[in-house]
Amino acid sequence: MEAAAAFAAVPKPTPALSFAPLPSSRALLRLSDRGPRRGRPLLALQPRSQQSQPGDASHHDVVVVGAGIVGLAIARHLLLHTPLSVAVADAAVPCSGATGAGVAAGAVLTVSGEGIARGSGQGYIWMSHRTPGSDTWELAVRSKQLWEELAAEVDSLGGGGAWERLGWMRTGSLLIGRTSEELATLEERTKALSQAGIQAEFLSTTSLHALEPALSVGKDGGAMFLPQDCQIDAFQAVSLIEKTNNSYFPKGRYVEFYNDPAMSLIRSEVTGAVEGVQTSQNILYGRKAIVIASGAWTRSLLRNFLKPASTLDIPVKPRKVHGKFLGFTVF
Repeated sequence: MEAAAAFAAVPKPTPALSFAPLPSSRALLRLSDRGPRRGRPLLALQPRSQQSQPGDASHHDVVVVGAGIVGLAIARHLLLHTPLSVAVADAAVPCSGATGAGVAAGAVLTVSGEGIARGSGQGYIWMSHRTPGSDTWELAVRSKQLWEELAAEVDSLGGGGAWERLGWMRTGSLLIGRTSEELATLEERTKALSQAGIQAEFLSTTSLHALEPALSVGKDGGAMFLPQDCQIDAFQAVSLIEKTNNSYFPKGRYVEFYNDPAMSLIRSEVTGAVEGVQTSQNILYGRKAIVIASGAWTRSLLRNFLKPASTLDIPVKPRKVHGKFLGFTVF
């Protein structure tokens, strides 16, 4: 999942921050190199009087920087469940970053974290790489629940249901092991997940071959199988979410600013509170909050926004894997 940070519009010298959890280093996230937004001009956070004025100023309750699936889903939730108005800004267009570069169906995750992937555009909603009791466990459970609720909602509308409109499939997931040490780890993980209420099954070599005849793990191999894990098509999911969001445009509650990179945050000269975002073409004020939902680039973006005074450091950054895919490094 993507990293996100929110600035509450309160009169404090230092903006309040809350963070969405960072992706696990073992998550099956192999992001194509289409995503990085290179060459983005970034300025330090400055008082309003010190910044250039690129265009018209507009006022909204919440401003979201980032139009990936996280940023757009945040906007959707606010539009559906609150009376707030929302503006979304992005350096490019939806699905141009990590959201549009997920791995495809048929991937298998090994105990060592290596994946075998084919194609692009898929998003996995998997619990196999999550650890019960960890910092991100409760949010991972809640995230899966929200996706399942969305799929059920779409199914209830007919017209092809979640499969047609979200690419939603309950495919299950396999975490495989080839050595006795890896199998021992899998058995422990299967037990821990089962005790936490997740349907998990340890598969011997024979059972695994019966389930996946074409998968070779050697004579001593095995796997953990989670039949309730799912996947979605990122492009279809974003299209559905955007359609919902844009239905609020005629009501004056939603607006998008694409191909308009965020340049800096705007502070109040009186209170020091974060009041808005200056993009390359506009000034977007957020009366209630500014949300930074730029995924793996949140760390570098905020570093540029807040330097040199801030010591804030989000422990996530993009990294290349084998020169072909882009992944996350989590410290």
